[in-house]
Parts: sequence; structure tokens; C-alpha cells
Amino acid sequence: MCSSNPSSIPSAGYRQPKVVWIWTESKQVMTAAVERGWNTFIFLPDHRELANEWSSIASIHPLFIEEEKLFDNEDKRVATFYEVSSPQKLQLLQPVDKQPDNVIINLVDWQVIAVENIVAAFQGSQITVFAISKTPSEAQVFLEALEQGLGGIILKVEDSTTVLELKDYFDRRNEDNNILSLTKATITQVHISGMGDRVCVDIWSLMRPGEGLLVGSFARGLFLVHSECLESNYIASRPFWVNAE
Repeated sequence: MCSSNPSSIPSAGYRQPKVVWIWTESKQVMTAAVERGWNTFIFLPDHRELANEWSSIASIHPLFIEEEKLFDNEDKRVATFYEVSSPQKLQLLQPVDKQPDNVIINLVDWQVIAVENIVAAFQGSQITVFAISKTPSEAQVFLEALEQGLGGIILKVEDSTTVLELKDYFDRRNEDNNILSLTKATITQVHISGMGDRVCVDIWSLMRPGEGLLVGSFARGLFLVHSECLESNYIASRPFWVNAE
């Protein structure tokens, strides 16, 4: 649903890359964002000349606000704005079947509870939900709510330092996730070493194919032990169970 160049956070599980759009009138902010891989910019209706000027000096993807909606250069609608200022307005914000565009939310005053509810409401939806953010700390809340976060943020700033701080946050997330990256290994030999301990772990979550627990004697070398979420001829599926020996 997104027509943008996403800035990805390679994370575990099935999370999708996060998307960053920039809303600014500052050339310094534009330059800092483009240099860090964010080239989708939002402009007010009377700032098309500014968009043309920036397009002549950098490869950007301009989007334009028209009556609480967002359009690209070909007048194709790509997103709709929603202001969430009360619980009643939050309840009205729900995914709609075959919704043609993305959702941009402007959270007023109370943020954490609202964004968690929105993440839960749109879970499994193909719609990308953005939140307007003015600081890196706000962006972090939006991108990490319920450990899944919204699909993207719109950074509305006039100070290029904020862009640098947000990129640092993305870099830290990348480093943290790279520490837990998995590598395929091939078993070349099997030796009988006697009796060992067996642990059956029951968890609250229902795991999916590809998920399990990391098990090993040293933190520097763990093995992914798959959950019993797959059916077999001998036993029923138990997606909450991991057998580690």
C-alpha cells in the first residue's frame, strides 16, 4: 500500500520494515533525510514550487496535502489524515475492507494508550498506519508500541538534528537485531554421549512455523529449537510447547 522508500528495521519474527516520510520546509532537513535514505516528503498545497525546486537538486518523492488527504504527483491518493483527540474518535478509527490508501494519524495529547489501541486494531491489515511525530522519542513510542509498532512515521520537523537522532535510533535497532541473527548450520556427525536432561517448556503464546526457543550452553552459540506447531502422524500439534534436550 505504500509508495515510498522505506527505512527498514530488520527485526525478528514477521515484522515488516518501517517507513519514514518527512514533513518539512527546511532544505537542511531535506538534505539530511535524503543522505540517510529517506526521500518521501510531504508538502502543503501552496508549496509545489518548493517541491519542484527540491526535485531539481535531489531524487525525492513529493506528496501533497489536499483536504485532509495525501496525493502524489499524478494526483493519486496515497493516504488519509485522521486526528485522534478523544476515545470516541479513536473508536471510529478501524480498518475498512478494501480501503484504497494508507492512514495517517495525528494523536493529540494522550499518545501511548492510543497508539497501542491502533496497533491492535490494525494488526493483520494490509494498510500502513503512520503517526505524525515531532521528536525521535515520540517516533520510538509509535514504532515500538505492543512490540510491533505502527507501520511508519511522518517526521514533522524543521531541525536537521532531529533527522540525525532518528537515524541513530534506527542504527541502534539494526545493531540490536543483528546480534540475534540466525545462521543455518549443517549436522555432519552424530555421537552418542549418554543420558542428558530434557526440558519441556510450555509458554502462553501460540507459536507459528519458524518460531521456537534459542537453547544452548553458551550465549555466543545458541540453537533454535522449533516448537511443536507442525502436525505429524504420531502426535497432534502443540504450538505452545518446545522440547529442548
